[in-house]
Amino acid sequence: MLEGKNILIIGARAGGYGASIAKAALEAGAQVYGTSLSPQDPKEQAFFNDLGITLIDIPLRYSFDQRQTVFNDLSQIEAWLRERGVTRLDAIVHTVAGGFPRQPAVMKAVGDILKGKQTFSDMATAVRRDVYYVNAISFQDTVNGLAGLSDDATQFVALTYRGDLPYFISQTKKCLEQIAVRLARHGKRTLLAALPEAWTQSSQFFTGIEIAVLHNYIEHLQGRTSVSDDLAPEFSRLENSLAAVEGLPQLVEDLDVFRRDQWTGVKDSSDVADLSNMVHELFVRLRRDGTFPVLRRAVEIISDFVRDASGVILVRELLDAGRYQPGDVRQVYYADLLGQSEIGLAARRQKKPTAEPTHREWSDFDKDEIRKTLNMYGPSFLFLDRVVMEMGDLRDGMIGFGSFTVPTPEENPIMKDHFVDMPLFGGHLQMEAVAQFGTFMLLKLLQGKKVLPILTGTEFPDLNTMAPPGEKLRMQGTIRVREKRNLTLEAWIENRFARSKGTIRGMLLSERVVRKMMSSFSSPDTED
Repeated sequence: MLEGKNILIIGARAGGYGASIAKAALEAGAQVYGTSLSPQDPKEQAFFNDLGITLIDIPLRYSFDQRQTVFNDLSQIEAWLRERGVTRLDAIVHTVAGGFPRQPAVMKAVGDILKGKQTFSDMATAVRRDVYYVNAISFQDTVNGLAGLSDDATQFVALTYRGDLPYFISQTKKCLEQIAVRLARHGKRTLLAALPEAWTQSSQFFTGIEIAVLHNYIEHLQGRTSVSDDLAPEFSRLENSLAAVEGLPQLVEDLDVFRRDQWTGVKDSSDVADLSNMVHELFVRLRRDGTFPVLRRAVEIISDFVRDASGVILVRELLDAGRYQPGDVRQVYYADLLGQSEIGLAARRQKKPTAEPTHREWSDFDKDEIRKTLNMYGPSFLFLDRVVMEMGDLRDGMIGFGSFTVPTPEENPIMKDHFVDMPLFGGHLQMEAVAQFGTFMLLKLLQGKKVLPILTGTEFPDLNTMAPPGEKLRMQGTIRVREKRNLTLEAWIENRFARSKGTIRGMLLSERVVRKMMSSFSSPDTED
C-alpha cells in the first residue's frame, strides 16, 4: 500500500477525477496534499477538509500569459511543503490536464467549437494557446517547477483523453502524450491515464456526454455480478441508486433504438456539427417528454461510480503496484471498472497519411511590385506589404502568404480618422487586406491570360478584432477553382491577439466583358 507516501494532487475539485484519486490514495494510507485556485475560499477549505486532504494555501492557476507566475507559485508550494517536513514527493498527480482554462473568452470559443461551428474550429490564437498550455504544456512546467521535491522514483501522472467522441480537447492530449514520452526519455517516471468518459465539471460541456455515459454503462456494467472486493460496495450502491430512479427503465427502452442505430456510429472522426445536431434534437424531444431529468440523474449516479472506481484502480494498479513503464498511456475502460482486469496500454494513435510531396515554384513580391499590380488602389488604401506565393498555371489548391504592418496615423491618413484619437485597423479593413491579397495572387497567376478576376463576396463571420499601429498582420490563402464562375480563396488572417478564417468568393471574366462593365465609370472623352 501507500503507507508513508507523500502525494500531491494538483486540481482536485468536487465532482472531478482529482477528488476521486485523492480519496483512493488516502484510503491506501498516503499523506495527500492538494492545490486550489482559491485556497482562501471557505467552500474550498471545507471540501478539502471533508476529504481529508491537506490544502496548500498558495493559489495555483495555470496561464500561458503568466507562465513565470506559475513557476513562482510552484516554488512557493515547494517551500510550503518543506516547512512542514516534506522533503520528497512520491507522486504528483496533475488532474488540471483534464480540463481547460475557465475564462470568458475561452468558454465562448469552447461553446462554439463544441457545436461544430467551423468559423471557430481553428480557435482564436490566444485561446488556442492557453487551452494547449493548460491541457499539455502545464504538465511539463509542473515537473520542472517541482524538481526540488522529486527524484528518479517520483511518479508524475496526468490525465489524457482517448474516448470515441470527437472532442477538440483530444488534439491537445496528443501534445500531452508527446511531452510525457519526452520527459520519460530524460529519466522521469511519467504516466498518462486515459480514464472513461464521465460527467465532470469539464466534460459537462461536451456534446453527448450523457448518452456516452449511459451507453457505456448499459453495454459494459449493467447486471454484472463479478466485481473485485474493493469495488463491490461501490458497485452495489450504483445498482441500488439506479433502481430507485423512477422512469429509468422506460427511458432506456425508448433510447435503445437511438443508441443502436445512431450512437454506435459515433467515432472520434465524426463531424462535430452533425453530432451536435443529432444530440440537440434528441434532448429537445426528451425535454418535451419530461424525461431529460431522468437521464441527467442516471448519468450523475453512474459518473459518481466511474470516477470513484477509476481512482481506486489508478491508485491500486498504477501508483501502488507500478504496472507501467515511463511514458506509457494506460487506458481504463468501463469494463475495467469491475476491478478484475489488467489495465493495458492505450492503442497507438493513428498517423494521418501524408500526401505525396508537391513540387511548388515560389515567388516573392515586395511593396513596389504589389503597388504596380494593384494600381487601382491609392497609397492610403493599399493594405499589403509583401506576398510569397506559388506560381504556375492557375489550378485548385495554389497557396500564398501575405503580410501587412498596420501604419501609424502619421504614415496613413486613414488611421488618423479611424478612429479619432484611437487609431485601430478594424475587422472590415482586415477583410479588405485579405481581399487585396487574393486579388494580387489571381492577377499574377492570370497575367497574359486575357481574363480578370471579379470578387463577388466575403465571409469572415468571426473577424471581430482590431489591430493597433505597428501590429503585423499575416495572411494565408488557398485558391479553389471549381469552375470559372465559382472561384474561392479560403483564407485566414491573424495577429498576436486572434486568428480568423473566412472565404473570398469570385469569378473569372474575359477582359472584354470587364472593360464593357467598367465603361460606365469612364469619361465620355476617354478612349478605350
